[in-house]
Amino acid sequence: MLVIFDCDGVLVDSEPLAAAVFSAELARLGLSMSADACYREFHGHSLAYCFDWIERKFDCRLPDAFAAQLSVATDSTFSQQLQAVPGVKAVVEELERRHISYCVASNGGHKKIANSLAITGLARYFSRDKGNCFSVDDVATGKPAPDLFLYAAESMGVPPAFTTVVEDSAAGVRAATSAGMHLFVYDPMENFAAQPDLRKFARMQDLLALLLPRGC
Repeated sequence: MLVIFDCDGVLVDSEPLAAAVFSAELARLGLSMSADACYREFHGHSLAYCFDWIERKFDCRLPDAFAAQLSVATDSTFSQQLQAVPGVKAVVEELERRHISYCVASNGGHKKIANSLAITGLARYFSRDKGNCFSVDDVATGKPAPDLFLYAAESMGVPPAFTTVVEDSAAGVRAATSAGMHLFVYDPMENFAAQPDLRKFARMQDLLALLLPRGC
């Protein structure tokens, strides 16, 4: 059995912070887009997708330096405010205790993932050195394509049918479904209320009961 965690919004509570930074950096360019709109449109997507969306929406070309500026601003905010999702450390430690394999697979770049994990104290569980940290950098196409999840499962030596994904974004849900993997959706804000067919949970401490059959 393998459990694949998304990073942003599942391991670390980064999405609202990232959306606010994105909105502020766009405003510096004279592009008006609220933090809520950034969250809604970009949640779970790669930077390449976000930049392409912005250029089409505003009929503009983003400056070559924008990615670096956004990265610096995001790192600064994360270093001061980023926290692990409440309860996730206990979940990972219980998986370790039961010798259940786990990894992270994110549409973020390796640098961003490593920074987020280090700030929140999760780097002791997930890292490239441990062989259980996978990024959009590793594949040709990120989520919502299944490539990243399939690559992570193959690298961990577990077939898709024995893999469970924990996601919080529409892109991640599509990727996990296309990969033929089991799926649990972390949905504390009820973003997926209109999709009753999905297996959802609102508190991270409830995940273990879903992952592990009663009596195990």
